Amino acid sequence: MRDINSFLTARAAAPREWRVTTIYANGTTRTHDTHSEAGAENYATGERRKIGRDLISRETGATVHVVDVTVERIAP
Repeated sequence: MRDINSFLTARAAAPREWRVTTIYANGTTRTHDTHSEAGAENYATGERRKIGRDLISRETGATVHVVDVTVERIAP
């Protein structure tokens, strides 16, 4: 059996290959990088539920409107 600490350390050091970008009506974006396409799609599912909603920005406290969510492969 693998040593879990070495596995997690190696996994964390591996490059992120997929990016989920959430786009807001005011032109700002938020990104979330993942190791796999499945992980990106899983994260994007939750983000897509926010499309069309007004949310409170964690960074500014202002109301923002979610417009779109994209999933794309990050160029190596």
